[in-house]
Amino acid sequence: MGWKKRVGKELVWFFVTALGGLSLWLFLFDILDVDIDYVPLVVGVIVTLIFVYIVRLTLWVFKKNM
Repeated sequence: MGWKKRVGKELVWFFVTALGGLSLWLFLFDILDVDIDYVPLVVGVIVTLIFVYIVRLTLWVFKKNM
């Protein structure tokens, strides 16, 4: 896979994950009846990004070992 294709794929993963995390946290804030503020929203998106990339790295390691 070429360098440009790999960077494009990672950017798509990043933005889709960020949008998914944003919608997830907005949904959870609405359910829990929490006031929407920028700081918890940004922290929620960052936590979602970290979680998704940890899962992706774990699956990549297992794939390489099999």
